[in-house]
Amino acid sequence: MKKILVIILGLITFVSCNNNKNCVIEGTVNNSDLNGKRIFLVPIYHEDSLGVDSVVIENNKFRFERNQEFLADIRLDFRHRQGTENLLIITEPGTVKVVIDSISHGGGTPQNDALQSWKESLKELTEETRKYRAEYTNCIANGDTLKAVIFVQNIKIVLDQHNKRTKQLTEKLKSGTLYDFLIQRLED
Repeated sequence: MKKILVIILGLITFVSCNNNKNCVIEGTVNNSDLNGKRIFLVPIYHEDSLGVDSVVIENNKFRFERNQEFLADIRLDFRHRQGTENLLIITEPGTVKVVIDSISHGGGTPQNDALQSWKESLKELTEETRKYRAEYTNCIANGDTLKAVIFVQNIKIVLDQHNKRTKQLTEKLKSGTLYDFLIQRLED
Protein backbone atom coordinates (compact mmCIF):
# COMPACT_ATOMS: atom_id res chain seq x y z
CA MET A 1 0.00 0.00 0.00
CA LYS A 2 2.88 2.37 0.83
CA LYS A 3 4.48 1.76 -2.56
CA ILE A 4 1.21 2.54 -4.35
CA LEU A 5 0.84 5.79 -2.38
CA VAL A 6 4.44 6.80 -3.20
CA ILE A 7 3.86 6.02 -6.90
CA ILE A 8 0.61 8.03 -6.94
CA LEU A 9 2.28 11.00 -5.21
CA GLY A 10 5.17 10.76 -7.66
CA LEU A 11 2.77 10.78 -10.62
CA ILE A 12 0.87 13.76 -9.21
CA THR A 13 4.12 15.65 -8.77
CA PHE A 14 5.24 14.72 -12.28
CA VAL A 15 1.94 15.78 -13.87
CA SER A 16 1.78 19.04 -11.90
CA CYS A 17 5.36 19.91 -12.94
CA ASN A 18 4.56 19.21 -16.58
CA ASN A 19 1.34 21.25 -16.48
CA ASN A 20 3.23 24.35 -15.47
CA LYS A 21 1.08 27.43 -16.04
CA ASN A 22 4.01 29.82 -15.63
CA CYS A 23 5.01 32.44 -18.11
CA VAL A 24 8.74 32.61 -18.64
CA ILE A 25 10.01 35.75 -20.32
CA GLU A 26 13.49 35.29 -21.73
CA GLY A 27 14.88 38.59 -22.90
CA THR A 28 17.95 40.06 -24.48
CA VAL A 29 19.24 43.59 -24.96
CA ASN A 30 21.62 44.54 -27.74
CA ASN A 31 23.38 47.27 -25.76
CA SER A 32 26.02 45.84 -23.40
CA ASP A 33 26.04 49.17 -21.51
CA LEU A 34 22.77 47.96 -19.97
CA ASN A 35 24.47 45.09 -18.12
CA GLY A 36 24.04 45.63 -14.39
CA LYS A 37 20.96 47.83 -14.95
CA ARG A 38 17.44 46.93 -13.86
CA ILE A 39 14.68 46.11 -16.30
CA PHE A 40 11.04 46.17 -15.19
CA LEU A 41 7.90 44.16 -15.88
CA VAL A 42 5.05 46.59 -15.25
CA PRO A 43 1.39 45.47 -15.27
CA ILE A 44 -0.47 47.89 -17.56
CA TYR A 45 -3.61 48.29 -15.49
CA HIS A 46 -1.83 48.19 -12.10
CA GLU A 47 1.29 50.33 -12.34
CA ASP A 48 1.67 50.53 -8.58
CA SER A 49 4.86 49.32 -6.98
CA LEU A 50 3.19 46.15 -5.65
CA GLY A 51 2.64 44.69 -9.13
CA VAL A 52 5.99 45.69 -10.63
CA ASP A 53 8.78 43.13 -10.95
CA SER A 54 12.39 43.86 -11.84
CA VAL A 55 15.59 41.95 -12.53
CA VAL A 56 19.17 42.91 -13.29
CA ILE A 57 20.42 42.49 -16.86
CA GLU A 58 23.45 40.20 -16.97
CA ASN A 59 25.39 39.22 -20.11
CA ASN A 60 22.80 41.14 -22.17
CA LYS A 61 20.07 38.80 -20.86
CA PHE A 62 17.22 38.89 -18.37
CA ARG A 63 14.44 36.55 -17.27
CA PHE A 64 11.07 36.95 -15.58
CA GLU A 65 8.71 34.24 -14.36
CA ARG A 66 5.06 34.93 -13.62
CA ASN A 67 2.17 32.64 -12.77
CA GLN A 68 -0.64 35.07 -13.52
CA GLU A 69 -1.76 36.27 -16.94
CA PHE A 70 -1.88 40.02 -17.52
CA LEU A 71 -0.92 42.71 -20.01
CA ALA A 72 2.47 44.19 -19.14
CA ASP A 73 5.10 46.57 -20.34
CA ILE A 74 8.79 45.65 -20.27
CA ARG A 75 10.85 48.80 -19.78
CA LEU A 76 14.15 50.04 -18.56
CA ASP A 77 14.59 52.55 -15.78
CA PHE A 78 13.89 56.01 -17.20
CA ARG A 79 17.56 56.97 -16.76
CA HIS A 80 18.67 54.19 -19.12
CA ARG A 81 15.73 54.11 -21.52
CA GLN A 82 17.28 56.36 -24.18
CA GLY A 83 17.45 54.51 -27.51
CA THR A 84 15.18 51.65 -26.45
CA GLU A 85 11.51 51.00 -26.97
CA ASN A 86 9.21 49.67 -24.25
CA LEU A 87 7.59 46.35 -25.13
CA LEU A 88 3.97 45.42 -24.57
CA ILE A 89 3.52 41.69 -23.80
CA ILE A 90 1.07 39.25 -22.26
CA THR A 91 2.26 37.01 -19.43
CA GLU A 92 0.47 33.94 -20.73
CA PRO A 93 1.68 30.38 -20.01
CA GLY A 94 4.72 29.41 -22.05
CA THR A 95 8.01 30.98 -23.00
CA VAL A 96 8.00 34.49 -24.41
CA LYS A 97 11.20 35.53 -26.18
CA VAL A 98 11.78 39.28 -26.25
CA VAL A 99 14.40 41.68 -27.55
CA ILE A 100 14.62 45.16 -26.06
CA ASP A 101 16.24 47.53 -28.54
CA SER A 102 15.42 50.65 -30.57
CA ILE A 103 12.60 48.58 -32.03
CA SER A 104 11.62 45.99 -29.42
CA HIS A 105 9.73 42.82 -30.29
CA GLY A 106 8.54 39.61 -28.72
CA GLY A 107 6.70 36.37 -29.37
CA GLY A 108 6.66 32.66 -28.80
CA THR A 109 3.18 32.20 -27.37
CA PRO A 110 -0.15 32.46 -29.24
CA GLN A 111 -1.31 35.80 -27.81
CA ASN A 112 2.15 37.38 -27.96
CA ASP A 113 2.60 36.32 -31.59
CA ALA A 114 -0.80 37.86 -32.41
CA LEU A 115 0.05 40.98 -30.39
CA GLN A 116 3.34 41.40 -32.28
CA SER A 117 1.49 41.10 -35.59
CA TRP A 118 -1.07 43.69 -34.44
CA LYS A 119 1.72 46.06 -33.33
CA GLU A 120 3.36 45.75 -36.76
CA SER A 121 0.03 46.62 -38.37
CA LEU A 122 -0.25 49.59 -36.02
CA LYS A 123 3.24 50.73 -36.99
CA GLU A 124 2.29 50.61 -40.69
CA LEU A 125 -0.86 52.59 -39.87
CA THR A 126 1.19 55.23 -38.05
CA GLU A 127 3.65 55.57 -40.93
CA GLU A 128 0.91 55.86 -43.56
CA THR A 129 -1.15 58.38 -41.60
CA ARG A 130 1.97 60.44 -40.86
CA LYS A 131 2.67 60.60 -44.60
CA TYR A 132 -0.92 61.59 -45.42
CA ARG A 133 -1.00 64.21 -42.65
CA ALA A 134 2.20 65.79 -43.99
CA GLU A 135 0.66 65.93 -47.47
CA TYR A 136 -2.55 67.36 -46.01
CA THR A 137 -0.60 70.07 -44.15
CA ASN A 138 1.32 70.89 -47.33
CA CYS A 139 -1.92 71.19 -49.33
CA ILE A 140 -3.51 73.47 -46.73
CA ALA A 141 -0.38 75.64 -46.63
CA ASN A 142 -0.58 75.98 -50.44
CA GLY A 143 -4.33 76.68 -50.38
CA ASP A 144 -5.27 73.44 -52.16
CA THR A 145 -8.25 72.43 -50.03
CA LEU A 146 -9.65 70.06 -52.69
CA LYS A 147 -6.50 67.94 -52.70
CA ALA A 148 -6.34 68.16 -48.88
CA VAL A 149 -9.75 66.45 -48.68
CA ILE A 150 -8.31 63.46 -50.58
CA PHE A 151 -5.60 63.02 -47.94
CA VAL A 152 -8.20 63.17 -45.17
CA GLN A 153 -10.15 60.45 -46.98
CA ASN A 154 -6.96 58.37 -47.34
CA ILE A 155 -6.35 58.62 -43.59
CA LYS A 156 -9.89 57.42 -42.93
CA ILE A 157 -9.43 54.47 -45.32
CA VAL A 158 -6.17 53.42 -43.62
CA LEU A 159 -7.79 53.69 -40.16
CA ASP A 160 -10.80 51.67 -41.30
CA GLN A 161 -8.52 48.94 -42.72
CA HIS A 162 -6.58 48.73 -39.45
CA ASN A 163 -9.79 48.57 -37.41
CA LYS A 164 -11.11 45.85 -39.73
CA ARG A 165 -7.93 43.77 -39.19
CA THR A 166 -8.22 44.34 -35.43
CA LYS A 167 -11.85 43.22 -35.47
CA GLN A 168 -10.93 40.09 -37.46
CA LEU A 169 -8.23 39.30 -34.91
CA THR A 170 -10.69 39.64 -32.00
CA GLU A 171 -13.10 37.31 -33.81
CA LYS A 172 -10.32 34.69 -34.02
CA LEU A 173 -9.33 35.15 -30.38
CA LYS A 174 -12.89 35.16 -28.95
CA SER A 175 -11.57 35.77 -25.39
CA GLY A 176 -8.46 36.36 -23.32
CA THR A 177 -6.15 39.17 -22.32
CA LEU A 178 -5.31 40.25 -25.88
CA TYR A 179 -8.98 40.06 -26.86
CA ASP A 180 -9.92 42.39 -23.99
CA PHE A 181 -7.13 44.82 -24.90
CA LEU A 182 -8.10 44.95 -28.59
CA ILE A 183 -11.82 45.29 -27.90
CA GLN A 184 -11.02 48.30 -25.73
CA ARG A 185 -9.00 49.79 -28.63
CA LEU A 186 -11.93 49.32 -31.00
CA GLU A 187 -14.27 51.07 -28.56
CA ASP A 188 -11.98 54.10 -28.08
